Amino acid sequence: MAGSTTSFNAEELQSALVNLENVKDVEGVEATNVETAHFQRIMVVTTVDQYLNCEVAGVAFDIAESKGGKVSLLNVVPSAFDGVGLAAAGPMVTAVPFVATDDAQIIEDRQDQLVELKTACGSNVETEIEVRSGQIEEVIVAYAKEFDADLIVVGSRNRSWLEAFLDTSVARKVTRSALCPVLVVPEPA
Repeated sequence: MAGSTTSFNAEELQSALVNLENVKDVEGVEATNVETAHFQRIMVVTTVDQYLNCEVAGVAFDIAESKGGKVSLLNVVPSAFDGVGLAAAGPMVTAVPFVATDDAQIIEDRQDQLVELKTACGSNVETEIEVRSGQIEEVIVAYAKEFDADLIVVGSRNRSWLEAFLDTSVARKVTRSALCPVLVVPEPA
C-alpha cells in the first residue's frame, strides 16, 4: 500500500488513555487541574417519567461527583398546545387534563418533582432546579447556553428501529442544536 497506516489494538489504546489521564503537568496547560477541567457544569433534561429521570440524573450526579462539578435539573413545560391535545406536547407533558390545567400549577408540580428527584438520587453535588416554559428544544439549548453547560445529559426511551426512524426525539434534536456535548442515556431494559 502506498503510505503506511498505524494500527492499534484496544489494549494499546486503553493503555495510552490511562497514561494520558495520569499526566498532571501538561505543557501549555495553565494551572488548572487536568482531572477536573471538563464537565464542571452538567445540565440534565428531565421528563415526567421519574424512573427514566432517576437513571439520567444518576449518571449526571456520578460525573459531577467525580469531576467536582455542578448539576442543573431542567424540565420544560411545552407551550402553545393550540388545542391539539396532550399528544402534541411530547414526552415532557404531565398526565393531567389539558383543559383544567394552568401553566403555573404545572410549573409548581414540576419543581416539586425535581426536588424529589434530587432527594431520591441522594447526591451532595451542588444542584440547581429550573423549570421553564416554551418550545422544548429551543428552551433546552438556550438554557444550556445561559447555564454555561459543559455537558447536557438526556434520556432516551427504548424504541424499535421503526419508531426511532419515524419519530424525531428531543434527544436527537438537542444533539443537533447544542453547543456542547450531549450524553444520551438509554432507558434501562
